[in-house]
Amino acid sequence: MGYGITTTGRFTRIRDVTLSTDTSIYANGDLLADTQSIDAFFKDVDGTGLIQSVALIDTDDQTLYSFSVWFLDGSGSLGTENSAPSGTDAVCLTVLAKVDFATTDGLDLGGSKVYSKTGLSIPVKAIAGTDDLGVAVVVTTGTPTHTASGIKLRIGAVLD
Repeated sequence: MGYGITTTGRFTRIRDVTLSTDTSIYANGDLLADTQSIDAFFKDVDGTGLIQSVALIDTDDQTLYSFSVWFLDGSGSLGTENSAPSGTDAVCLTVLAKVDFATTDGLDLGGSKVYSKTGLSIPVKAIAGTDDLGVAVVVTTGTPTHTASGIKLRIGAVLD
C-alpha cells in the first residue's frame, strides 16, 4: 500500500483489493461485483490520478470469460450482484470510465486465470470527501461461478 515518488512529484500506487461476489452462477450482462469502495486509494482526500494498469486475478480458476471493470467517483449501488445492472441516474453520473476485458486478455496460469490491461491513461478522482475510489465489475459474456472472495483486482496508478 506504499507510494513511490517520481521525478514529476506524483506518486505511483499499486493497490490490491478482494472483491465481494455472489456465489451462484452468473449470466451474460450480470453485475459480478456491485460498487465497492477501495479505501485509501488516493494519497489525499478528494485526490486525483491516472490509472495505468488493471489486472484481475480469478483464484476460482473459472473458464475464461469477458467482463468490464467500471470506475466511479461515487459509492452508490449499480444494482444487485448476479442480476442485470440497475443503477439510478444519480449513480450512473458517478461513472468515470470502464475497461473492457475479452477472453483473449486472460491467461490460465495453472491455479488461477489472470487478466491484464496496461498502457492505460484513465483520469480518476476520489469519492467526494474521501480518499476512496469506487469500482464495479459486469460480466459481458460467460457463466462463471465464484466463491465470495475469489476475485482479486490490482490497480496501478499515478496519483497527484
